[in-house]
Amino acid sequence: MGRIPYFDFAAFTILTILLFSLFFRKMHRGRINTTFIALLLVLMISTVADALSTSELIHITDPALRNNYRMWISTVYFIFRILIGPVYIIFIGHLSGTWHKILKKHPANLVALLLPYLVCGVLLVYNLFSKSIFRYEADGTYVRGPLISIFYIIGVYYMLLSVVYLFVIRKYMDREKLITLFTILPLTGIAMLVQYFNPDFLLEMFAYTIVTMLINTIILRPEETFDPVTGAKSFRSFSNDIRKYFRSEVPVDLIFIRIKNSTALLAILGNEKHQILQREIAEELRKSVPAKRNFFHDVYYLYNGLYAVLADGKTRGEFIEKESLRIYDFLKKPFHSSHLDLDLDASVCTLKCPDDIDNWEDLVSFAHSFHYNTPDDQVVVLSKIVPEKQFQMKNNINEIISQGIIHHSFVMYYQPIYSTREQRFTCAEALIRLFDEKNGMVSPGIFIPSAEKSGAIHTIGDFVVQDVCRFISDHNMKDLGLSYIEINLSAVQCMRNSIVTKVNSLLKDYHISPAYVNFEITETASDFVHDTVKANVMAMHTYGLEFALDDYGTGYSNLQRMLDFPFKLIKLDKRFVDEWEDPTMRTVIRNTIRMLKDIGKEIVVEGVETEEEAKWFTEQNCDYIQGFYYAKPMPEKEFLEFLSKQK
Repeated sequence: MGRIPYFDFAAFTILTILLFSLFFRKMHRGRINTTFIALLLVLMISTVADALSTSELIHITDPALRNNYRMWISTVYFIFRILIGPVYIIFIGHLSGTWHKILKKHPANLVALLLPYLVCGVLLVYNLFSKSIFRYEADGTYVRGPLISIFYIIGVYYMLLSVVYLFVIRKYMDREKLITLFTILPLTGIAMLVQYFNPDFLLEMFAYTIVTMLINTIILRPEETFDPVTGAKSFRSFSNDIRKYFRSEVPVDLIFIRIKNSTALLAILGNEKHQILQREIAEELRKSVPAKRNFFHDVYYLYNGLYAVLADGKTRGEFIEKESLRIYDFLKKPFHSSHLDLDLDASVCTLKCPDDIDNWEDLVSFAHSFHYNTPDDQVVVLSKIVPEKQFQMKNNINEIISQGIIHHSFVMYYQPIYSTREQRFTCAEALIRLFDEKNGMVSPGIFIPSAEKSGAIHTIGDFVVQDVCRFISDHNMKDLGLSYIEINLSAVQCMRNSIVTKVNSLLKDYHISPAYVNFEITETASDFVHDTVKANVMAMHTYGLEFALDDYGTGYSNLQRMLDFPFKLIKLDKRFVDEWEDPTMRTVIRNTIRMLKDIGKEIVVEGVETEEEAKWFTEQNCDYIQGFYYAKPMPEKEFLEFLSKQK
């Protein structure tokens, strides 16, 4: 009976489907995927050579020529069959992230890995002349020689080396992956024994193929590796990859890209078109410089408009620098999607791990909030803008906030607002400040976004409203020359159902008129839950409270949505001031002010810092000016002294 190739046929079919699916799902990037594909290709060549060496597939009539053909094909089989061991171990190294570390600390390990394979290569060349490993008889019968056992011994050697390697690096791998890799080893061992005692029963390649299927299904998990909407790698994959790099101390570079108006774009486009936009952005991020030797990069979609590009290899620094600039230039151009021209409000930041951030928790915290604390008019390089102390403060901000609430470390500052019509200070904006014993003053740009996400903003917001009500109650507003105090309400506060009752109760408790309070909400507040925010604002307005639209010009609400709210004041964002000298921008500003005045709104200009700016905006018929040119924010006592000097 001849050798039976049917298991090889099945293995080849499975390997072909597996390879096709990996490329179809774009799972061919990154060191892990590249090494796994290399393993599949080695298996496929071995399988084809194993099948071609059988009698059933050989139709050469000359016996000597046919046997010579079989010898060469079988030699190819053994070359790639033994290569499976080293490639599999390299795959384990990349999967665990320890390959770089193992080679760097113990270069002799490479000799232990490759020397047995080189010995096999020499023996196979020797076998072409000596026939001491295997040969074919004149009738095509396959016969093993006395040295065949060396190949099985080397196979067992690589299996034991895999066990030792897995045991040494066990702390670097997830428990589930580790158990899977340990479990599949007996399967290959059994297949090796079966084929050793039954050389005509070609089962070994099929067993290895089943192992690769298990690795693909249980360890690589294609359905969890990629985000189904964007096609980029998923947050789970990012978590696994970056943790691996941290554990193995392999340096990598990252680009974080946050589409800050993602929520607004969803409201504008709808779910289906917004998904198309997300997919198009991810596709653009994948367009990069050609990959070089020893260089890999991946694109991830994490959540809510947050993307990441990760690069490792010797040329990663050069890649990140060029790629971040390319991405920034792309995102700052009008984006054409679904027959619409869209402006993407994006922040781009690059960093190095572990130099800038050396643990997973800090990295996630930074990725979640970096766009709040970094300028968005340039590519931000983390190491150049964030001192270590400030960065640590940002990462510990939730604990700082908690301690601030417990120890009453929040205080109110007040910034006077100048009336161009009355030419005096007629109102002020209340601004919350946090003084931490260890870190000193903590910027609201740091603690407010974190408080909104943790829910602490409700406690902080209640303190702000209560303390301002206390201030108004303690002082005669007419004697101070003030018409009202402006209080910021975050979008999260506006969504709370109890906000109306809470505010009304505080006004009654302190016996103050609603006319003395003016709430500010941002233009993007209605992007959260428009109807809920509107209902709460309208309810408070019925009690006599007035509202201002803060940071006008930074959001993406249309005019009709703005008119849905009873805004008395519109506060122009500082960007208008920053760009007022640009001739084109001046035209935009004039038309914006004229439009707002025509619909009966009063206008406040924020961020005025020079006399020229104050004069120009006064000439444009703006009602109020707020900024350092007139007065900075100041604590209550200093604010009262400032007002007394203005009389």
